[in-house]
Amino acid sequence: MEPPKPAENSLSGLYIRNYAANLSGQLIIALLNFWTPLEFITVWKKFIADGGWILIPIFILSAAILATIFQYCVQRPISDYLKRSNNSVIGPNLEAKAKKRLLNLPILIGVINLAMWFGLDIIFTPLLHSLISMTKSSLFYNFFRILMVGMIASFISFFLIDEYVREKLVPVFFPRGQLAAQPGTLKISILRRIRILFGAGTNAPMVLLVGTIGFAVWEVSSADIPAKEFGLNILIFAILLYIIFVTVALILNFLVGKSILKPIKEMMRVVGRVRDGDLHQKVRVITNDELGILGDGLNEMTDGLLERQRMQQDLNLAKEFQQALLPRENPKVNGLDIAAQTVYCDETGGDCYDFIKSAEQGKDQLNVVVGDVSGHGIPAALLMATGRALLRQRSVLDGNIGQIVTDVNRQLCIDCEESSGFMTLFYLTIDQDNKILRWVRAGHDPGIFYNPQKGEFEELHGEGMALGVNDSHEYEEYTRGGLAAGQIIVLGTDGVWEARNSKAEMFGKGPIYRIIHQYADEDAKGILTACLYSLEKFQDGVPPEDDITLIVIKIIDRKQN
Repeated sequence: MEPPKPAENSLSGLYIRNYAANLSGQLIIALLNFWTPLEFITVWKKFIADGGWILIPIFILSAAILATIFQYCVQRPISDYLKRSNNSVIGPNLEAKAKKRLLNLPILIGVINLAMWFGLDIIFTPLLHSLISMTKSSLFYNFFRILMVGMIASFISFFLIDEYVREKLVPVFFPRGQLAAQPGTLKISILRRIRILFGAGTNAPMVLLVGTIGFAVWEVSSADIPAKEFGLNILIFAILLYIIFVTVALILNFLVGKSILKPIKEMMRVVGRVRDGDLHQKVRVITNDELGILGDGLNEMTDGLLERQRMQQDLNLAKEFQQALLPRENPKVNGLDIAAQTVYCDETGGDCYDFIKSAEQGKDQLNVVVGDVSGHGIPAALLMATGRALLRQRSVLDGNIGQIVTDVNRQLCIDCEESSGFMTLFYLTIDQDNKILRWVRAGHDPGIFYNPQKGEFEELHGEGMALGVNDSHEYEEYTRGGLAAGQIIVLGTDGVWEARNSKAEMFGKGPIYRIIHQYADEDAKGILTACLYSLEKFQDGVPPEDDITLIVIKIIDRKQN
């Protein structure tokens, strides 16, 4: 959404509304004065009829000139901002000052109106006293009624200026919202707006009524006025006062209601569009009250959802890429029954396994690799992909698996130098020609070897630190002979035995041992399925905290394959 362009006549509407507020205050008081039950009003009417009316346009013109001068001074930073925004660069000081002045403008103009009428009161009341014969009560009443013009004008101007600022100027100065974040501003909260409305619709007429009755009682205390006539005059005055301020209150209520309901409807519109999947919608924030803060929060929320959507798309692509790095199917090797599976706790993870055959190996030999990168998510997936590539590249060259892992560690240390990441690894070679297992253990959990003929378990231990920690470390190759049909080898990551349930109990390796022993006559796929099912049942709906990888290799009669 492009920010609105500054309108050249944007400030003229402010002057017109302030003139309207001051003129409304004068008309209201003039109308009430016509029906005020005071002797001074009769004298005043006679003075006007005898040519004193000339003071009225002078008085109104003086008020208009003063209001214009004061308003111009207050609005000067705003005017400069709008002028320079069309043809020059705006300095940060001017921009900050203009934005601050704009948000404070309704209150500032209201206070200026009240102060201006107080000053006019001090000037014109003595002037009238010199032109018209006034009693002491009439003198005070004249001062009181001019002051009331200022109070009414300040109330009305606040709402008129506030409405215009929100509709016409805020979108120019704050195209992206964040009004509440502007420092040095008076926060016009919803409660404060309601209180000002209460003052305009309730306090002002009450002050007028009580003040008029007080001055009337003061005046009649020394005059002979029938009670019936005095009461009737007060009643007519009260009815007129009621009609005028009910009308004013309805108009101001409409403006206040609009200032509250319009942002709410705007937010409801955006929420509806976001609920339908359109995350590019933005709330038009035009206030610095609670609704403005809520609108800013909603915009930030949609930005966050949009960013999360982009991240989710990236994660899905990364997941597809990482899944493509895993073996698409279990290798078909004579004399071996193989089953493997990886379950990531996030879209991407740090577990990996691979089946590598070097050019020098016979057709019945196989290298099996299982690794676990520290952490999980995107960083772990990147390090895992790097480790996998290094292993595949180095495995096709000369050297035993101890030398292979040593060289891979040396290269991986360069990548892990800044990230402090590392990778555990178990590299296993199954040599059926010589009936030997060869392995290198680099900080990984030992492999599990089961001999069903003897019913014995053995762990394939060995010394060796994790890859990416020490580039000078030399890895040692370990061996075990006596391979025979029926024997089972299980490799996995700690995400299997360190998995926890809702009671924070750890799964452990015991259940894996029992399942291998119980299902030793099953094929590799059956043993793997039984292990993963037992793990899922143990977790009972608790999401895994780490990636899970499990490989089951069963030695079978080479003639069966």
